[in-house]
Amino acid sequence: MRSWRRVVAILALLVPVISTPALAEKFVVGYQPYDTISYQAIVNQELGLWKKYVPAGTEIEFQGALQGTVIANDMLAGKAQIGYMSIMPATILSSKPELAEIKMVATLGMSEGTRCAIVLVRKDAPQFKNTQELAAWMNGKIVAAPKGSASDQYLLKFFAKYNVKPKEYLNQSIEVIATNFRIGKLDAASLWEPTLSRIASDVGEGYSRIAADGRAADNPDLGMLVMRKDFIDKYPAVAKGYLRAELEAQRYLLNPANWQSVIEMVSKHAVGVPKRVLWYSIYGKVPAYATDPVREWKSFYFNERERKNIAEVAPLLLNAKVIRAVPPAGTMDDSLARQVFKEAGYKPVSDKVTLGVINGAPASACPFKD
Repeated sequence: MRSWRRVVAILALLVPVISTPALAEKFVVGYQPYDTISYQAIVNQELGLWKKYVPAGTEIEFQGALQGTVIANDMLAGKAQIGYMSIMPATILSSKPELAEIKMVATLGMSEGTRCAIVLVRKDAPQFKNTQELAAWMNGKIVAAPKGSASDQYLLKFFAKYNVKPKEYLNQSIEVIATNFRIGKLDAASLWEPTLSRIASDVGEGYSRIAADGRAADNPDLGMLVMRKDFIDKYPAVAKGYLRAELEAQRYLLNPANWQSVIEMVSKHAVGVPKRVLWYSIYGKVPAYATDPVREWKSFYFNERERKNIAEVAPLLLNAKVIRAVPPAGTMDDSLARQVFKEAGYKPVSDKVTLGVINGAPASACPFKD
């Protein structure tokens, strides 16, 4: 009798172990703290929005990177399931289905070319009357961009349109470009926010100034949320839940009442960048002389302008021999984003802009002085 009671007691101890759920699934989100298209990823992370929408027990780790190509490589290797990047690295990533099938699932923001389609020139460069003068001056000069990025895409189009033949076209990271402007080793470059504003003259260090934006080469810039297809297929509830959190983060970022708190959050991740620069990088009017006040718009799913831009990038990269084949049919798939948008109860602002726009403000409107 005692032995039987002992067995019952042991079994009772085992019940909690047997009924305990399996270990939580963990997923990695690659984002760029030094890029405005990832600011909503920071909002999502800081406010813990994703925890409200993914299945209980899900773990999500946000991993920062300095460039979209780094995130793309992690996704190809299966080290990340979700990524924030510009359309150029997203297209390169999606063109390799033999390594991993990638889906472009939502947009992060788009502009006429005021985020990463910018020509910066050294501080003592001439004051150009027009883009043609700028292009003529760039001939024979030392120019740089992070190769494989949206800024590289822009310069390739700029060079082709104006027949620019630089002395050297260097592949440099955003930090190296900033340093080389400071020490006078660069004539011109293209890179993205917020490093762009940090070294430019509007609110930054003044080692360079903006000479042209994306409109000079008909080159808008587009941020893309991408996911591995095997992740979507195996964990559809997590994929959908993350998209719902991304939608809420975008809405939060668009609301002027939240602008200051957004920058407080971003400053924890974009270490070393003054808050006034972070604010201006997304909410400021860039370039300052622009007549169009719209800094960027957020559509969340793909509208006409986003689809057109996506369709233009692959042939450009194919012609430049950056990719060997265009992404397969069905790569652009916002069906889940549209479902999330509808279920959240939001209504499109217009056929072109689904969520809303950021109208750039002058530097004098910045609430930060540091």
